[in-house]
Amino acid sequence: MSSSSKKSKEKEPQLLVPVRIARKELPDVGELVVGTVTKIIDHGAYIMLDEYGGLEAYAPINEIVQSWFHSIKDYLKPGQKAVFRVIRVDPKRKLVDVSLRKVRDEEKKEKFLKWKRTVRAVKLLEIVSQKVGIPLTELLEKVGYRFEDIYGDMLKGFEELARGNIDEVRRILKDIPDNVFNVLVEVAKEHIEIPEVTLSGMIRMINLRPDGVDHIKDILIKAKKLIEEKYGKLGIKYKIYAVGPPRYRIDLTGKDPKLLDQILQEVSAFIIDEAKKRGGEASFTRIT
Repeated sequence: MSSSSKKSKEKEPQLLVPVRIARKELPDVGELVVGTVTKIIDHGAYIMLDEYGGLEAYAPINEIVQSWFHSIKDYLKPGQKAVFRVIRVDPKRKLVDVSLRKVRDEEKKEKFLKWKRTVRAVKLLEIVSQKVGIPLTELLEKVGYRFEDIYGDMLKGFEELARGNIDEVRRILKDIPDNVFNVLVEVAKEHIEIPEVTLSGMIRMINLRPDGVDHIKDILIKAKKLIEEKYGKLGIKYKIYAVGPPRYRIDLTGKDPKLLDQILQEVSAFIIDEAKKRGGEASFTRIT
């Protein structure tokens, strides 16, 4: 079985021990939280808030069922994960009430997606923790939260490492010791598979000189050499071909959309500049 097949069959990552992933001790009123149902009673359900290290919350029956003709068990079952909205917080007593009814379907999908990505990132940090002997809570503080601040979620930082953007991430984690950073890179490359994407653009190029066709061919050959010499070692796949003169298409395939966009802009600028130098003209249109 290929490594990609193994990764596709991996179960949703689970943490070995409960840990508070959220930066604060208690959620805010109105916040969406992921919780696991631990107990159902006649008038409500008790929920373990996963992001808050297992902090217990309570969901009253009227915040779960749609009408009195339904049972709580029609909506929730012990062990089930669901998205809730925080409706009350008592900071002194550390009591939290949540609602299932006040969560829209699109909010639920978005929150679950974000939660799964966060759990996966924390699981990767847990692997790093075991390898380097640094507590997970410390890695969350020094690595996970920084990724979250810069990229919007923790997993994106690992994805950037897997794409090979090592220097960029190293600047973000400049205070992390080299041995720890090297393990972060190792874990990212071992556990994250980045799918390839393709960016394309269309060049319109004409040259009315008697030898104009030869100039156009030479420019396209040099554009290919530019990609090979500067980016060939990065595994970038490319095609530059005629769709039908005067239209020529550029296809770039790789795992880093930002790098592909940079190359596409650089190559198209080179072609336009060369076309003008040789007495012709060219323009570029982004396709995808």
